[in-house]
Amino acid sequence: MSYRRVLPRDLFNEADLLKCYGALWLKLENLGPKVRAAFLEDDVPRFDIAQDMGSGAITVRSLTLMVHDREVDLYRPLNARAKWPLYASIDDEETRVFDEEGELTPEFMALIRA
Repeated sequence: MSYRRVLPRDLFNEADLLKCYGALWLKLENLGPKVRAAFLEDDVPRFDIAQDMGSGAITVRSLTLMVHDREVDLYRPLNARAKWPLYASIDDEETRVFDEEGELTPEFMALIRA
C-alpha cells in the first residue's frame, strides 16, 4: 500500500531505504557464486516504496530479492536510528542485513550462502 508522506521525515527515511538496497545489490554482485541471492529485476520504471500499515516499516515493492529460490521481504523499520537499518524476513524469521559498519551480518551471510 502506498502511504501519505510527511516531509522532510519520509524523504530521509526513503533515501535511507534506497541506500540500503543499493549497498546490498553491490555486495551481492561482488560475492558472486559464493551466494545464492540476487534481485530479480535488472530494470524498473520506478521505485515503488510502500509502508506496512501495521508496523510502519517501508519496503521497495518493485524490487524482489530471491534467496535459494525463495522470495525475501526486505524492509526498513519505522523511525530506525541505525546507520544501515535493513532487515530481511524469510519464512517468518527476521535477520538484520547490515552491521553498523555497513557489512553483511554473519546471520544474513548464513542465510544466503551457496
